[in-house]
Amino acid sequence: MKHLPNLLVVDDTPGNMTFLEVIIKNIDVNLIMAYSGSEALEKTRGLELALAIIDVRMPGMNGYDLALKMNEDRLFDKVPVIFLTASNSNEMEVFKGYSFGAVDYLFKPIHKHILVSKINVFLDLFNQKQTVIRDATLLKKSADNLTRVNDALKKSEEKYTELYDFAPLGYFTLTKEQTIQDLNYSGAGILGNERSHLINRHFSFFVSDSTRPVFNAFFNDVFRRKTKQICEVILQPDGNQPKYVHIEGMAVANGKQCLINVVDITKRKLAEQAIKVSEEKYKTLLNASPDGILLIDLQGIITEVSEIGLELFGANTRDDLVDKDFYRFVPSDEINKIKDIFEKTMNEGLAQNIGLKMRKKNQSVFDAETSSTLIQGPDGTPISFMIIIRDISQRKKVEAKQLHADRMANLGEMASGIAHEINQPLNIISMVMDKILFETAKTETINIEFLKNKSDKIFDNITRIRNIIDHVRAFSRGHDDFVLTAFYINSSIENATSMIMEQFKYLGINLNLQLDKNIPQIVGNTYKFEQVIVNLLTNAKDAVIEKKIKQEEFGEMIVEIKTYQENQFLIIEITDNGIGIDNDDVHNIMLPFYTTKDEGKGTGLGLSICYQIIKEMNGTIDITSDKVNGTKSKLVLDIQKKK
Repeated sequence: MKHLPNLLVVDDTPGNMTFLEVIIKNIDVNLIMAYSGSEALEKTRGLELALAIIDVRMPGMNGYDLALKMNEDRLFDKVPVIFLTASNSNEMEVFKGYSFGAVDYLFKPIHKHILVSKINVFLDLFNQKQTVIRDATLLKKSADNLTRVNDALKKSEEKYTELYDFAPLGYFTLTKEQTIQDLNYSGAGILGNERSHLINRHFSFFVSDSTRPVFNAFFNDVFRRKTKQICEVILQPDGNQPKYVHIEGMAVANGKQCLINVVDITKRKLAEQAIKVSEEKYKTLLNASPDGILLIDLQGIITEVSEIGLELFGANTRDDLVDKDFYRFVPSDEINKIKDIFEKTMNEGLAQNIGLKMRKKNQSVFDAETSSTLIQGPDGTPISFMIIIRDISQRKKVEAKQLHADRMANLGEMASGIAHEINQPLNIISMVMDKILFETAKTETINIEFLKNKSDKIFDNITRIRNIIDHVRAFSRGHDDFVLTAFYINSSIENATSMIMEQFKYLGINLNLQLDKNIPQIVGNTYKFEQVIVNLLTNAKDAVIEKKIKQEEFGEMIVEIKTYQENQFLIIEITDNGIGIDNDDVHNIMLPFYTTKDEGKGTGLGLSICYQIIKEMNGTIDITSDKVNGTKSKLVLDIQKKK
C-alpha cells in the first residue's frame, strides 16, 4: 500500500477549513486537519510531516507559537510551514514567521491554483528525500556504494535546505562561546563576508563596542532563562558601514548551542532618526510662533502645545494641558461655537479668525481669536486639528474705547439734530402753556376739559423729550455687559436714523427708508447694531457731500436704507450716490486704521469695528463702490445661527 505524505492544515474557522479541504482533496496526501494549536500538536505527535499550512491568527495558541512548539524537537528535520494571514505583514512579522520555520506566506483570500502549486513543490522535495533515504537503506549494505549514498543524501539535504539558506534574514548557529558554527547566505551578507570566512569566528567581534554589553546580556539570558530572547544592536560588518539589527535567539541542542535570527533594520532606524530630527524642527517652529498652538485629536484631547500656548492658558508645564480634554478650557456658553469650528474644519479643512472666550487653568476667562486647520494622513484620512489661539483681550479693550469714542464723535456731529428734536416738543409745551395762561387771564376760570386736553399735550411732549434723552444716553454708554436679546432690525434702524435725520435735512441730503415690515427678529446687541448703522450713514453723508463739493453739476444727494429677507438671511443695504471708493481702497477699508478720508477726519477704525460687530452677530459686510454710481454697503445676517 502506497504511503502518502502527511500534510497538516490548521485554522480555527470552519469555513476556511472546508475551503482548504476542497482544494487539497485531489492531491495525494494524508490530510490532517486541526482547529487549534493544541489539537494539531496532539494529532501530529510522532508523525513525519511533509508540510504544514497554519493560520497566523488563532485564539489561545497562535500560528507562530504552534510552529515553534512543533519544530522545537526537530533539529535536523524541521517541518516547512506556509503561514496564512489576512493582511500584509510588516518586516518584524515576517521576521517572526521565518524564525519559526516559515517558508512562505499566503494572503487571504487564497488563490486555489497558487496554493496547489506551492503544496506540490514541497511534496516533490519530500518525496525526493524519502526516495533517497529508502535507496540509501539498500545501498548501505554494500560498502562499495557508501560514497554514492553519502553523496545522494548530501544532495537531498542541500536541496531540502535551500529555502532556508536563501531566506530574507540571517540564520546563525553559535556555541556557548559565541563562535559561529553555521550560518546561511543572508547571514553572511549581513556580516559582509563569505560563509567560509565567517565559520569559527566570534559573533561578538562584529558587535559594536557601544552595544556589545547589550548583546552579551541577551546571549546569557538565552541559556539562563531557556526561552526566546530579543535585542537590538549595531553590527560592524567586514569593510562595510555599521548596521542596526534586530536579533531573536533561543537555546537548542539541549542547551549546547544558540540559534539566532538576524534582520537588518538599518533603514527603519535611519527613518526613525530622521523623524526625530523632523520632530525637533517641528517643535522649534511650533514654539517660535507668536500665537498659542495646540494639536487636538478627533476626540478633543490635547496632544501637543506650544510654549506660548502654555502661557495663554496659565499652565506651568505641558502636563497641565497635554492629554486633557480641550473642552475643559472652553466656557459652557461657547461649547457650541467650538463644535461649529471643528465641524467647519472637518468639512472645509480650515476655519479662520473666529472670536470666542477661552478659560485659563485658574478658571479666569479671556477673549481669544481662533483659527483651526485639519491635519490629514498620507491617504487623506483626518488625524487631528491644529488650533491657533491669539489673546485679543487688549485689542477688545482698545476697540471698546474706540467704539465709545466714535459714539461720542457721532453724538457731537448729531448734536444740532438732537437739539432740534428736543426743541420741537419744548416749543409745543411753551405754546400750550401760553394758551393756558391766556385763557386763564381772559376769564379767570378755565374749562376742565380744555385744561385736561392741553395737559395731555404737555405730558406727551415731555415723554418725547425723555425718550430722546434716554436713547442718546443708552447709545453713548458702553454695552459690553449687555445681555443679547431678540430685536427688530427695522426698529434699530429707525432709532439710529432718528438721531441723524435732522442733520441730513440741514445738509440737504435725502434719506430714504425702504424697510420690509415682515422680516423676523434677530439675536444680538441692538445698540451696537445702531452704531453700525450710524457709522455707515456717516460715511455715506461724507461721500455725497464730498461729491457735491467737487462736482458743481452734481444733483440731489441721496442715501437709501433697504431691508429684506432672502431665504435664511436678513439683508440690509445702505447705498449712496457719493464720490465712491477706488478699487484698491475697497479691499482694505475693513482693515484697522485704514482710511480714505483727509487727515483729521477719520481714525480708520469705524469700518473695522463695524466688521467686528456684524461678525459677532454671525454676519458679513460686503462693500462695492465706483466713482460713477457711489457706494453700497451690504450687511448679511444669518437668522438660523444662534449666538
